[in-house]
Amino acid sequence: MYLAFGIIFLLIIAAIAGVIVFTTVRSVRGGGEMLTKKNMLYLAPVFLLIYFLYVTATVYNGVKLDFFYCFTLINTALDALKFESAAELIAPLCDKYPIFYADFVLAYLLGSATVILSIASFFSRRINNYFYVKTALRKKCDIVVGDSADSVNYVKRTKNSLLLGVNVTSQRYSDLIKQGVPVLRAPLETKRLEGKLKKGGYELIVFRDGKIAYTKIIETFTEISETIGIKLHLEAAQQEMKILKEKFIKKADKNSNLYIAGFSKYELMARKFVTEYPITKYIPRSFYNGNFTVKNDKQINVVFIGFGKVNYQFFRMCAMQFQFAREDGGRLASKPVKYYVYDNKEESLHNEFFSRILYEFDEEFADCDFPKPEKICELEICRTDINSVEAKKNFRSLVSENSFTYFIVSLDDDLQDASYAQTVKRILGAEENYRVFVRAKNDNGEKLNDEEDRIIYFGEDKKLYTRENIINDDLCELAQRLNLLYNKISNPPEWLQSLKSRKDLTAKMQGDILGASLAEPKNREFMIKKWSALPYIEQASNLYHALNLPFKLNLLGFEMVKKTDKNGSGISEEEFGEVYENSGKATGYGDYSFFFNTQSSNVLAYIEHSRWNALYILYDYRQMKKEEMEVIEDIDAYGNTVVSMPHKNAEQKRHACITSYYGLHELISYKYKCMYGEDLDESKYGNNAKLQELGKIYAYDYMDLDRIYSEITALGYIIKRSK
Repeated sequence: MYLAFGIIFLLIIAAIAGVIVFTTVRSVRGGGEMLTKKNMLYLAPVFLLIYFLYVTATVYNGVKLDFFYCFTLINTALDALKFESAAELIAPLCDKYPIFYADFVLAYLLGSATVILSIASFFSRRINNYFYVKTALRKKCDIVVGDSADSVNYVKRTKNSLLLGVNVTSQRYSDLIKQGVPVLRAPLETKRLEGKLKKGGYELIVFRDGKIAYTKIIETFTEISETIGIKLHLEAAQQEMKILKEKFIKKADKNSNLYIAGFSKYELMARKFVTEYPITKYIPRSFYNGNFTVKNDKQINVVFIGFGKVNYQFFRMCAMQFQFAREDGGRLASKPVKYYVYDNKEESLHNEFFSRILYEFDEEFADCDFPKPEKICELEICRTDINSVEAKKNFRSLVSENSFTYFIVSLDDDLQDASYAQTVKRILGAEENYRVFVRAKNDNGEKLNDEEDRIIYFGEDKKLYTRENIINDDLCELAQRLNLLYNKISNPPEWLQSLKSRKDLTAKMQGDILGASLAEPKNREFMIKKWSALPYIEQASNLYHALNLPFKLNLLGFEMVKKTDKNGSGISEEEFGEVYENSGKATGYGDYSFFFNTQSSNVLAYIEHSRWNALYILYDYRQMKKEEMEVIEDIDAYGNTVVSMPHKNAEQKRHACITSYYGLHELISYKYKCMYGEDLDESKYGNNAKLQELGKIYAYDYMDLDRIYSEITALGYIIKRSK
């Protein structure tokens, strides 16, 4: 009988152990924790197992079982959970039936394990947090500095990330790890952080609501990065970053191991808007001529309903990105978008952009040595109640067969925005030439947009602060690549120098070689370093050039989409070339007259110059005077005399290229006359290397456009025909 009991107890032990292992493994595989307070539930069956083993030994020893003795055995069984055994009680039974040796030894081990698990469960989250942080730091994770709502949400949504808790209390620390937020507790002190971040290669993110002093952050991580590489991303608008760069980051600029960039919630939102919903995506094809100029009898409008932080940033972005051309007597001319701003608050209708466009533009470009640039846009400001009859009549008048209008609604809250969008849709009735864009935070993550709906929701908060937007933005990387290829890089590494010196490479071949080179971490670090060293205006110029690619592609009847197994291979470069007509590329832009044609490539180049003008004008740049340009003679490394005549001054915010597209011809002529003492002879352009070098003022835009297909496909996108 006792042998049978021994076997039964052994099976029970195996069953309990199996249940513990099974539930623990399932919890871990399901993304749960190995150590939880549920582990304490295992104590009860293990205690009962040991208790009944002791009862069996007592019966075998012939001891009379009564209530008091059974009650005493409870304490004896509890002693086993405290790593004490009743050796005298169990020895006779084990000697007679050795199977009980296995029963008691395994039961004791099981008891010890459940006790340890139960005790550890009180500290499970802290233990899990400790090991997660150690592992994440080895993997060069994202580190979000400062405890705030945005910081916590980012860490929750982003794999391989953690929160650097600065001055986090013990209670708050417990609350965070209870929410599943991994936390590294440390003050902003160089010595304390150096040991923890010694691996280097981290992406540090600082959100504005973290209320961390940026000067302290910059100072601390500048010192740390002298020995390890760190990239610091601060939530700050472009103008704020410019001030930080000028005032506090001079030391960091000399440190090749530290990269500092800025990002802004509304800037990110505006970027996503112009890349996901460029106005050219929706304008009817009947509005364009064959070369993609806008027909003279057509009008394009953008209406801002409400003008708070969101629409303020959207106006700036749209004014820079949405530029069009028309034909005027065989030449290209600007076709400005008409902007209407509706708000009932006086203070919302006064800002530096409106002043720049409506007043300062005419004042600053009244006395130019070269033709004044075209207007950025047309602008009408309306202080009115958006619910008034007058406002609604105006909205109705802006949509017709010959007029396409974007309405961008951003009022006080999601419900009000959505309600007013429906009002606009009702007013416009059966009209087709419009879209209504509505700001929606959409915290619930609902599917808001239908494929054919004329009301489109944008600006979901959870889609803004993502790793892809802040750190791994594809279009930002494209801008960084463009900087490597087309800007002058002092002392370039051999791989870049050989790439830029080869004249036999097609755009696709050059893009492929560059992509392969950037697979090397040190080459990518070089690219980022050169990008961060650029003045902010040049960073912005390259970035907004990249952001404008979806606008230009949709103008041509194409769109760029991320390549997946489901969406096919897209169009070929030859198919793209059938639409992008460029007769100048075949001659290497050796025919100067090509720049003044009206082919689709000329239209895109004209638009690109208008976009570039708008950027520089809104960044407070003015046209450089002739008297400010001087001829400079230098001796190069080979002893040759090199003549140059700089036509920009970043410190004074002057640039001579801020002129009309055709005004660039006057700039080229003037520089050629001053540098070489001769009048420009267009007929000799193909054999005149000096003139061709100056002619790159035109040619650079075309060379950039020629690479659209290869650059986009190199970033993992395909180009498809618009629906």
